[in-house]
Amino acid sequence: MSEPKTWMCLICGWIYDEAEGAPDHGVAAGTPWAEVPMNWTCPECGARKEDFEMVQI
Repeated sequence: MSEPKTWMCLICGWIYDEAEGAPDHGVAAGTPWAEVPMNWTCPECGARKEDFEMVQI
């Protein structure tokens, strides 16, 4: 398995960490970004998945 990556919402700056997932928002810990559903939205601002960009933390 590759290193978990982090993805940042370009609208509000919320971070999705693949290792942590977003269990309160329907995404289990360890879920790769590619497996996050296309209709999933940012828990902070409601931005769409395409509004996120991979970032190094």
